[in-house]
Amino acid sequence: MHINDQRDRVRGPARAPSVVVVLLAAAALALGAAGPAFGNSSPSLRILITNDDGWRGANGADTPLIVALRDALRAAGHRVTVVAPDSDQSGTGTRISLFRPLTLVNPGPSVWTVSGSPGDSVFLGTNVLFNTAKPDLVVSGINPGGNYSSLAIHSGTVGAALSALELGIPAIAVSIDGSTAQSVAAKDAAAAYTVRLIAALAARGRRGRLLPDGVGLNVNYPAQTTPKKTVLTYQDPNSYFSWSYGNSTGAFGQPGVYNQVFGAPTAAPSRGSDWEAITKGEISITPIDDDLTAHLPPADGLLQFLTRVTP
Repeated sequence: MHINDQRDRVRGPARAPSVVVVLLAAAALALGAAGPAFGNSSPSLRILITNDDGWRGANGADTPLIVALRDALRAAGHRVTVVAPDSDQSGTGTRISLFRPLTLVNPGPSVWTVSGSPGDSVFLGTNVLFNTAKPDLVVSGINPGGNYSSLAIHSGTVGAALSALELGIPAIAVSIDGSTAQSVAAKDAAAAYTVRLIAALAARGRRGRLLPDGVGLNVNYPAQTTPKKTVLTYQDPNSYFSWSYGNSTGAFGQPGVYNQVFGAPTAAPSRGSDWEAITKGEISITPIDDDLTAHLPPADGLLQFLTRVTP
């Protein structure tokens, strides 16, 4: 999914990095300005790749970014299976199709399409095509348009990665921040970076684990400039989204067909966040997980207060 960025971005207040960011700091230090310093060589992994834009057109001609990702991973020696939606599923987040049959089609060698969401693609692909053993890694992308700040919450690209984490599979979501044309122009560079990132993770992996249990990575690659460096970030709490609705068939506030109109975001990026990194021409890597628990500090007192509410 891509949304044009028309905002004047400035730095916000500093925020302390999470514990997971600290744990992964050593890996980030190995990622240089042009990418990880480990080259493209890594053990051959069984990788499921998906996205939220689908695999569309003859041989994926209408979705060139996932094709570039597949080709780069295969050239690096990985065993790649594409399991992607058969239509554009941008903005679907972690949606899955409940109580609705899904159609699985095989349009090419090791390429499968699913009549559902990115999450459906991960769940069905893992259950049906990797039924004897889970894939070593799920890579979701490459998405044309960044997925940071509140964009990540609604992104089908990130949603697919979270679905993989739910199944206990390491996952990486990869997006290019820029217009669709800029993203297409940067696709090969971003795909090569993803290959090097996987090699870097494999080089520091322990007992074959690419990432700590339950942890994935949300990667945003800047398209407008040659990336300066890789930085570890957190998801910016300031909302990137700003939108309104207009009734195209009647009066506002009355029944009709409402069109969503995106405007300039009302907030600014916070220091050290994924959003700020992109504004500085840096590659942002944010550790993610599928845990919706809010980990409040004991001093806050809210959790203790809630336990005293009478049943």
